[in-house]
Amino acid sequence: MAPRLLIVEDDFTLSEVWRTVFSARGWEVSVASSVAEGLARLDPAPDYLILDLQLPDGAGEAVLRRVRDSGLKTRVAVTTGSDDASRLAALEPEALFRKPVDVVDVWRLGSLSEAG
Repeated sequence: MAPRLLIVEDDFTLSEVWRTVFSARGWEVSVASSVAEGLARLDPAPDYLILDLQLPDGAGEAVLRRVRDSGLKTRVAVTTGSDDASRLAALEPEALFRKPVDVVDVWRLGSLSEAG
């Protein structure tokens, strides 16, 4: 069964890069551009989530909080331009990508998940 990835990102170009990279690897990819859309797409729970922290309708932390509070097994990678170390540490994501995101890092994330 193909891994399911939810991308919650309001930057269309970046979400399209991720969609293209992971779809080419055979992943089932869903894209949301807001907190509300991201929350709505957590059922069924994706295997992986790439989450922007600054979205047009609020903070991406709301999506991460729902994942954690619901006990979902979803692995979360956060993308951010923030350099607030305490904020980022409190989120405890499995991966962190600083914006601007290097596509090579995204490709490597896909390779690591296939290996494990």
